[in-house]
This record gives sequence, structure tokens and C-alpha cells, in this order.
Amino acid sequence: MIKMIKLIKRTIRATPPPQAPNSISLITLINLISLISFIILPSLLVVPLLLAWAGSAEREELRYNQVQQKASHNSYQRKEDLMTQLKDFRIRAIEFDIHKKPKAPAGDWWVYHNLKGDATVCDTLSECFAEVVKFHQAEPDHEVVTIFFDVSPLTDKAGLNAMFDKSFPAKSIFKPRDLMAACPSATTLQESVTKPECGWPKLKDLRGKFILVITCGYATFALLPYDRNSDLFFLASDAQTTLQMQLLPDQIFVNMSRANPFAKAAREAGFVSRCYWLNDQNSYEKAMSFGAQILATDDLDPKRYPWTVTAAPDGWPFKTFKP
Repeated sequence: MIKMIKLIKRTIRATPPPQAPNSISLITLINLISLISFIILPSLLVVPLLLAWAGSAEREELRYNQVQQKASHNSYQRKEDLMTQLKDFRIRAIEFDIHKKPKAPAGDWWVYHNLKGDATVCDTLSECFAEVVKFHQAEPDHEVVTIFFDVSPLTDKAGLNAMFDKSFPAKSIFKPRDLMAACPSATTLQESVTKPECGWPKLKDLRGKFILVITCGYATFALLPYDRNSDLFFLASDAQTTLQMQLLPDQIFVNMSRANPFAKAAREAGFVSRCYWLNDQNSYEKAMSFGAQILATDDLDPKRYPWTVTAAPDGWPFKTFKP
């Protein structure tokens, strides 16, 4: 600013004196206008951009469990295709219901709700993944995308791990073992997110990543059993109390139908909760007030359902919790 003032003074001194007292020459006026145009006005434009950049950098420091986001419930069943949901609606949490019956193609799963033939935008899991990967290729630095799977009881864990591994680009899946590696003192996944020196990863570190979560049918996997060191997915509990959660030390997601007050206790305990069937404004806002981080709804279009919006004006898809 001091340099700018000196420059203005030099400009005035270098200008021929005015022809009459208390007047200013045309040349001086032109010089001053040029100075304002090339120095002062650009600085006024740059300052807001710098402030916006600083705000963006600050929110990227938030952790995964410190934001709320609109999620697509039964994403395959919505009238909007997956690319529209991810790219246009800025949704970063989706869901697939997968089944082996009737006999699915080898190494693949059908995607439908109750019966084969139910409406779906992608018939098989490989088709659904192809659309998700297409989005990833178009926006490789996208915000973290969480994919929930409602799994039929006949699903085999080894086959599902293999499907995940071959479908997604290398290093794009944020795995349970990655969470454990970030907290060497932890012996369980719950410890890896609740110990004071540890915690959920920051959003900036999850750029371009996918988090995979099994929500229903996970009890079948307990027979194998679940292995946080080799499995590529997390498990979601249907617990309703923190005591129930403590009995499941490797489950750090909670899955609940409708707006559930337990979302508040789950969040305070360090877990991430998902509430689904939030298909009216009252239930959606109630789940949000309870502190559920993932708000799953059928009502996706932000123009028709503005009360579902969690994205910022610049497209950042999350909403930070109020202090």
C-alpha cells in the first residue's frame, strides 16, 4: 500500500502543472485512472479470491467424521443415473443392493431391491462400478466417495473383495488397514478413530478415494471371520447404544433407518452414522440435527428438494457441523 501511494505521488509530480488554480490537467486525470485500473482494481478482485482459497484449505483440514453430507438411498433405483448423482448433484455417498439370485454372472452380482426385474439404472454390480469409475476418471481429485452395500446373505466375502480389487484403480480404495496404519497404537478399528492421538482421516487425504461399507448381511461374514488387515471394506453396525457398539470393536459405522437420536451419541463417541429413508423435510432435518453424518434420501434433485442440500455454493459437497 505504501508503494502504491508513492507511485501515485510520482505520477502527479511527473504531470505538467495545471493551467488554472485548483484544477487538474487532463493528462494527470488519465494517469490516475490508468493507475486505478491496473493496480488498485485488480487488487480488489484478488483479495476475495485469496480469502476463498484460505477457506477452502481450512475445510480440507476437517476430518471425515466432522462433516455432514446428502447421500443417495438405493442409488440404482433413482430416476437420475449415477453420473448425474455424482457429478451434477455433488453426491458423495451412494448405495447398491447386491444379490446372487437368480444365478448371477460369474464373479458378479445383480443389483436390485426386492426382486430381479425391479427398476435399476445398472443391472449388475460391474455395470454400476463402471459408471462410478468413469466419474473417477473424469474427476480424479474428487472428494471422498462412500459406497454402501446392502448384501444378500449368500454373498461370499472372498468374491466381493476380489470384485472390489479388480473394479477400482490401484490405491483408490481407503481400506481398514490404512486406518490402522495411521494409528500404530490401536488394536481395533474403534481405537484407531477414538484414541486422542489418532482419528478419522482428513478430507484432504481422502481426495480421489473410495470408502466401501457393508451395511446389511454382514453377519454372514462373521463366520469367516472379518479381517481388518485384508478385507477392503468396513462393516456398519445396527447398534442402538454405545454399549452395543463397544461389543463390536471393528465396527465404526452405524446404519439406522429414519431419523434416530442415537446418531448424536454415536457421533460423540467418534463413530460415523448413516440415516436412511429421510424422504421428507421433517425427518431429513431431524436426522441432521441429531448429528448423523450421512443423510440418505430418495429426494436428490437440489432444485426440487432444496432442504436436502449440503453442498456449498462452490460445489464442495459437505456441510460442517456448527460449533
